[in-house]
Amino acid sequence: MTETFPRQKAATRNFQLGAPRTFHINADATLVSFLRSDHGRDAVNSLWVYDIAQNIERKVADARALVTGSEDVPDAERARRERMRETTAGITSYSVDSTGNAVSFALSGQLYTGDLTTGSFIGLDVTGPIIDPHTSPDGLHVMWSTGSEVRIADFNGGNERVIAHDGAENVTWGLADFVAAEELGRMNGMWWSPSSAEVLVTRVDASTVNTWWISDPATPENAPHEQRYPAAGTPNADVKLFRIALNGNKTELTWDRETFEYLVRVTWQENHEPLVTLSNREQKHFEHFSAIADSLVSVAAITDADFIDVIPGQPRWIGEKLLTVVDNVVSDTRELQLSGETVSPQGLQVMSVLSADDEAIHAIVTDNALDRRVARIALDGSVTFLTEDGVASASAPTSHDNKNFQIVSQSRLANHSRSWTLRCEGKAIHEFDSHAESPSLRPNVTYLQTGPHNVHTAVLFPAHHVPGSTKLPILVRPYGGPHGAQVLNSALIYAEDQWFADQGYCVVIADNRGTPGRGPVWDRSITNDFVQPVLDDQVSAVQAVGAHFPEDVDLDRVGITGWSFGGYLAALAVLERPDVFHAAVAGAPVIEWKWYDTGYTERYLGNPTTAEDVYHHNSLLWRAEHLKRPLMLVHGLADDNVVVAHTLRLSSELLAHGKAHTVLPLSGVTHMTPQEIVAENLMLLSVEFFNTQLG
Repeated sequence: MTETFPRQKAATRNFQLGAPRTFHINADATLVSFLRSDHGRDAVNSLWVYDIAQNIERKVADARALVTGSEDVPDAERARRERMRETTAGITSYSVDSTGNAVSFALSGQLYTGDLTTGSFIGLDVTGPIIDPHTSPDGLHVMWSTGSEVRIADFNGGNERVIAHDGAENVTWGLADFVAAEELGRMNGMWWSPSSAEVLVTRVDASTVNTWWISDPATPENAPHEQRYPAAGTPNADVKLFRIALNGNKTELTWDRETFEYLVRVTWQENHEPLVTLSNREQKHFEHFSAIADSLVSVAAITDADFIDVIPGQPRWIGEKLLTVVDNVVSDTRELQLSGETVSPQGLQVMSVLSADDEAIHAIVTDNALDRRVARIALDGSVTFLTEDGVASASAPTSHDNKNFQIVSQSRLANHSRSWTLRCEGKAIHEFDSHAESPSLRPNVTYLQTGPHNVHTAVLFPAHHVPGSTKLPILVRPYGGPHGAQVLNSALIYAEDQWFADQGYCVVIADNRGTPGRGPVWDRSITNDFVQPVLDDQVSAVQAVGAHFPEDVDLDRVGITGWSFGGYLAALAVLERPDVFHAAVAGAPVIEWKWYDTGYTERYLGNPTTAEDVYHHNSLLWRAEHLKRPLMLVHGLADDNVVVAHTLRLSSELLAHGKAHTVLPLSGVTHMTPQEIVAENLMLLSVEFFNTQLG
């Protein structure tokens, strides 16, 4: 029997298994390390190297050979992977020294160290569980968290000792707090000094954070999982930062905790003191500090009337000048600034910084919101694009023997290709093998700009649709929230959309106001309002598609489906605009924003203790009585990000008003749905629902 696309997509984890990832070029540009599984349906990563001189890729640390039997992942590591949206097993991350050759990693709760040049790795007999190990820059030590403490040992496992621990309940050392990992992009809580003589370590006290209980009613014999969840308007974890010498001498870096509630980022560059970025709770004021002894000395501050987003890769020093990324609402540009002076040109939106030196800055940028290109931006403002159209990323360049080496990955819709390339002086010298499968179908995408705001909109018809032959129902498939662009020139992004189209639909995807890549003014248009700008742009997209394809779409049969913010938008659409949207499948929807986390929600909607009207406006609970259209709610019972209470509370409100609806609970499923059967059948059941409701 021919395999269906939903089964293929589920079995390959959206075609990511078998693809190379997590690259690092060693200091003398002889080896490139990376992770990869053995084939396109293998979820177990091993550590590989590419030998540049011998032009060969070889596996140096086989996860299956190192661990026999099933993998035992510690709970804290499992939670960390959930925040990172990590769906694979085996070696999921690794840490190298300054040469790039001495490597440490955690596997099944055990610590492994080794040398890439010899390919020899050993499991160390040290105290666990092992969470997020870090190799010292000099390659002589390794540091890790057990959750309740931070430990350091010699690279061979000897001389193990505790450097951070206090035994207090609900306290972790060396780990990121929930908000930092989920919303601020900071996944770790330990940093080595460039000299390897000392470390910075976080202490997170969650004792004042509200306790929620995550349970699975399908397994009543299992105890509920305790979760310290900082919902909007409630206390956050208390995060402190300590500077610790290898002999254990510890100094707290203090700051005004009432002013700065979030530890956003820590950077420690050679020949500089650590850079510490702090934010107030409203995320309208970020300040960068230099950590000198036990004091934090301000070196730059950013304020914004609406909010400030966290941009990866910055701040960082270039000599004695500080590089930052700042949203300039006057020029409507997310721009590079060097000690307050603009470096990048107007209209070029900087998405992240890869590297910086005294000649140029490498960054991921866009000038059209459809592409993500690698660019070299000289300090005089001149720009050289290093990739074509498509979605690209890259490693920081490694300079050796007056040559620059860099890994560039690209995904291009134009030729449906994905590539991972080692470049030397801008020229490709090796294409890394990928074992990832390609989708069994190829999307055919039409781009439109819709509505008064020229919203980027992608339209897909069934592969064998003959224009003018029949009017098809429309299926809108948005995400719609901040940080969630979907209309991109990427090879994989529309494969699932094409499958839905092939089931007999015109699929429409629109990146409404608030989605990234269009500039600061666009981003801020959803401040305090996830309803009107977002929904208006989706309505405009549907109407524009109807006007553009009048003989091919039926505006009286429009469905909408999405997950997470997209689930919120799908439910909102049928509740608020039943004249446009006639059926919805809402997956893991945020129903009441007071129940979502502080870091995300308060950034855009403010604090509910002082913005009650804003939260009422954005809630779906009071809209339940307005339901006139078919609605199916889908939610994982083990979701610790958007907890299932969102769906259950809306269902209760709908029932109280006598509104028929469908609830599909997913036992044992978190906010991600990596389980093959679940992922496959969700697609099939969604189509069946829309077929029934739209005809």
